[in-house]
Amino acid sequence: MQFDHFKSNQDDSLMSIEDLRSLRLRKQKIESDKKARKYILEINQRYRQMSDNKSNNFLKNMNPFKKAA
Repeated sequence: MQFDHFKSNQDDSLMSIEDLRSLRLRKQKIESDKKARKYILEINQRYRQMSDNKSNNFLKNMNPFKKAA
């Protein structure tokens, strides 16, 4: 049986047990990949925000008229 991976509205009643099992595993993998991407995106956003704050504070605290030691 041919299965289109991108169409989730196919008739499941004609699928074999192995096809249903593989479909369920595929859906679980897609969901876990989505969660992982979302988690990585949140970490990257937090890191960007922290590094922006550090660079802004560094530039604010830097005195251009102070002599280097």
